[in-house]
Amino acid sequence: PKVTGVAYLLSGNVEVGTDVGTTGAFSGVTLTIDAGVTVVADPVDPANDVLLVNRGSRIDAVGTPSAPIIFTSRQNLSATGTSDSTQGQWGGIILLGQAATGVCRTGTGPNDAAGSSTTCENSVEGLVTPRFYGGPTAASNSGRMQYVQIRFTGIDISAGGGNELQGLTLGGVGSGTLISHIQSHNSADDGIEIFGGTNNLRYIAITGADDDGFDYDNGYRGFVQFMVIAQKPGGATSDSFTLEVDSNGNEDLVPRTYAQIANFTFIQTASAVGALRIRGGADTRLVNGILQSAVPCLNIVAQNSATDRSTIRAANPALQDVGPPIFSSIYFACSNR
Repeated sequence: PKVTGVAYLLSGNVEVGTDVGTTGAFSGVTLTIDAGVTVVADPVDPANDVLLVNRGSRIDAVGTPSAPIIFTSRQNLSATGTSDSTQGQWGGIILLGQAATGVCRTGTGPNDAAGSSTTCENSVEGLVTPRFYGGPTAASNSGRMQYVQIRFTGIDISAGGGNELQGLTLGGVGSGTLISHIQSHNSADDGIEIFGGTNNLRYIAITGADDDGFDYDNGYRGFVQFMVIAQKPGGATSDSFTLEVDSNGNEDLVPRTYAQIANFTFIQTASAVGALRIRGGADTRLVNGILQSAVPCLNIVAQNSATDRSTIRAANPALQDVGPPIFSSIYFACSNR
């Protein structure tokens, strides 16, 4: 509940419910957070501070424009505890659902184009103890997050990358979940990363990410509308993109990654090999947007082998492939021209 003068402490790996598997069932467990509540991470506890909503459970965190819900670091409560360059003071938020993933962990799956496998699941990154996402329920409901700010997150769990916590992580989250009016600010990794699922996002602001702004793969198929991405002003890492689209190395796994993004502004500051990275055979459609960058606009990796140019090849319905990336009504202002 909202209590004047009270901030709630998030200490360690805080889980909502327990994993109910791929069945699509609702466990009956919901974490409700009132408008105007502030939740802060514990800077003393040595464990990574994470809020994790397991498959079958839900979060109900609905703020308002004048009373947003704020997830941040304990240091952010001090006038001098954070700055424009602050990052990585806690882990982030993870929602797990029962919608399809194209990448199945060993012993489960494989999946089909409809995402109807009842065994296919995968473990979400960023955790020491595996937690799973995925299932056959496209309309899986992991709850509601609206008018929420997530600040100063991001932790690299293992050396070498590939296992990080970002501001907001969605794994197998279905279209029954409401995600809108979200800001991810100053994540030391991605602002938002999506693994599989069918969730639709609206009114998203990703500011100050040190890695990619918006990263999606593993068969994510959803719509995104009204999105602003502005990387860290000082320049993010050299392998950072406003948008990174992938399919994790297996070009023709299904469901095939395919996001459609409309009404956006992307501002690239990192000295990367392009502002938008699209690879791995993933499909992409961008409509009505602006991209500003001092580097080339596009980094499209066309092939996974000498003979497979799956990211740009012609449409192939048999492989759930809509063809090369589609750009409609996009203003490109890249490489200083």
